[in-house]
Amino acid sequence: MKKYELLLVLPGTLDENEAETRSLEILTLVKEKDEKAHMDVLGKNRLAYPIKLIRYGYFYTVVFTAEPEDLKYVQDKLGLERDLLRSIISIFNVKSGGNKTISYSSTGAMEKPVAKIKKIVKEKPVSDKKEEILEETKTDKKEEKINKKESLSADRQEKVVKKPAEKVNMEDINKKLDEILDGDIKLDV
Repeated sequence: MKKYELLLVLPGTLDENEAETRSLEILTLVKEKDEKAHMDVLGKNRLAYPIKLIRYGYFYTVVFTAEPEDLKYVQDKLGLERDLLRSIISIFNVKSGGNKTISYSSTGAMEKPVAKIKKIVKEKPVSDKKEEILEETKTDKKEEKINKKESLSADRQEKVVKKPAEKVNMEDINKKLDEILDGDIKLDV
């Protein structure tokens, strides 16, 4: 028996109650093969691209254990489900920690990639000194390139007259994106 994870996307055109009932139907379908299956609700999000002219979807994950033969049964039954935009079954990755939400921190983004490379080089065992020297020279060259780019961009920023930034509402941005994707607005290039 293997542990699997099923990702479901239901259309955002459904209201929350309808989406919940559809997801529970799918959970009962999976529970036919594994009584211990459990579902996590990821919420309603914008899709990366429209599917069947639908731009928003309700996301769910179901973690269950099953035999590889039973997997075909579940996939066939999912194909018959109505109002299901996408369903993806993958092997559950225990190392990733399961259904944890991904969080982005600004502190990690500020660190230069070159510094990370140097940390990796320093953590290597001392057995191959030639490789370490090559890696250090590569990182030094990369640092020089980055420093040159930063100095050029700093010079360019000084020349640009700074305007006060306008606050933009996310709803306005989403409306504008919807208009662009619908083809109502022509972009000036």
